[in-house]
Amino acid sequence: MKYAVIGGSMSGLAEATIKELKKKGYFIFALDIRNEEKEEDGTLYIKTDLTDNESIERARKIVEERTDKVDFIANFSGCVILGSFIEKAEGKVEKIFSLNLFATFNFNRIFAPLVIKGKGLIVVISSEYGKITAIPLHGYYPMSKHAVELYGDSLRRELKKSGVRVTTIRPGAFKTNMQGAVNGQFDTLLAETDLYKNFLIKMKNLMTGELKKAKDPEIFGRKLAAIAEKKHPRAHYNIKNSFKMKLLTILPSPLTDWIFSLFF
Repeated sequence: MKYAVIGGSMSGLAEATIKELKKKGYFIFALDIRNEEKEEDGTLYIKTDLTDNESIERARKIVEERTDKVDFIANFSGCVILGSFIEKAEGKVEKIFSLNLFATFNFNRIFAPLVIKGKGLIVVISSEYGKITAIPLHGYYPMSKHAVELYGDSLRRELKKSGVRVTTIRPGAFKTNMQGAVNGQFDTLLAETDLYKNFLIKMKNLMTGELKKAKDPEIFGRKLAAIAEKKHPRAHYNIKNSFKMKLLTILPSPLTDWIFSLFF
């Protein structure tokens, strides 16, 4: 029996991954604060607040009642926050780092002994925004994912001699609740801003166009389940990343600044 622990298990990408892992014979421990605790169809659902270390420790003890080693872990919990760094910014950076970085850091730390014993795979969920340049009024999410990228690389190098594989995944736009919430955030920002209304209207049109290209989460689930079976996975995988986002990553900073000046 192979065992996988999935954090943020009710997210769209997590659900797609769980579906595909079960096809490959994995028993799933699904951790999410929204879970009703139950077991069915090869999955044990554990109510877990992934921003609370005691809650994660409790989940680990439940896992340890079934197995002393784990083959696969990945934490999908996270959020997207839009907005200015100076206008109505209080609490935003703390919230996004708590969900996007610290939750993953502590989830992996607490479950690491089981993964080390199983010589398993740790998947660090980043984003296509984890490597792109800074975007005005869209800095919180990329900033947190840049930190996730550095964390994933350091963790991989730290655990290399233990036999544990670590890979960082960079999803593009997929049809999930997180993607769907972006439009609502734009509307809220437009109603609240005193400084950036014109820019936000232009930015919304660009972002809406990108979101329309969002892919089916099943594509992601199949890819990640295939990676789970690899003995020597790559350090990083880009899954359905946007060409425009890639272009922003490789252009010289002065040229990128000029492009943004056309809108900002």
